[in-house]
Amino acid sequence: MVNSFFVFNTPRHCALCGFSSSLDLCAACDRDLPRIKNACSHCGVPLEHDSICGRCLTASPRFARCISPLRYEAPVSHLLGAFKYHGDFNNGRILTTLLVKRLCEESALAADVIVPVPLHWRRRWNRGFNQAELIGDELSRSLHLPMQTRWLHRTRASAPQQSLSADARRSNLRNAFSCRLQLNGMHIAVVDDVVTTGATANAIAEILLACGAASVQIWCLARTP
Repeated sequence: MVNSFFVFNTPRHCALCGFSSSLDLCAACDRDLPRIKNACSHCGVPLEHDSICGRCLTASPRFARCISPLRYEAPVSHLLGAFKYHGDFNNGRILTTLLVKRLCEESALAADVIVPVPLHWRRRWNRGFNQAELIGDELSRSLHLPMQTRWLHRTRASAPQQSLSADARRSNLRNAFSCRLQLNGMHIAVVDDVVTTGATANAIAEILLACGAASVQIWCLARTP
């Protein structure tokens, strides 16, 4: 079982400005977060108006949609980096709470099960946790959906995606994931911390659909503009 970071402790300082606060984020910092107001209805990339982006019109991703509350830019990148690379679980809790609120605004999530993006065992051992599992654990309890951590496997330790181009990201993920189950028409929500080009999300969606899933959505803390 995943040990959740979502344990309530009354904060004494705002996580961003450091001023005394009884909230995780003071009102001013919360107000200044780069929330996604309009996005591509397919890939979730932030847009000026709700529509379908040019990239999706040219080549639609395999996942049905991507839902995220925040743009991946400062100060969200600071909060997420501290959570992911330095084990600041309070920051993870703050961001996951915002994702829960965003998902609760959706009238029809159409998901049967949550599947977190897996880490290769070496990277998980070095980091000490899989951030996607921690996020998924809280989403599971808040939204009353089961989470499955063994359906999807990372079959090889691919290079980190951050420094790669879009084409290199796709090549880097070839044969990086596997699923050996028959998913029998299930609607799956894949959970990750951040979506950049969508290469990881697309690779996973392709595998899950090939195994019989009816649809795949991506739920993430932040989306790169």
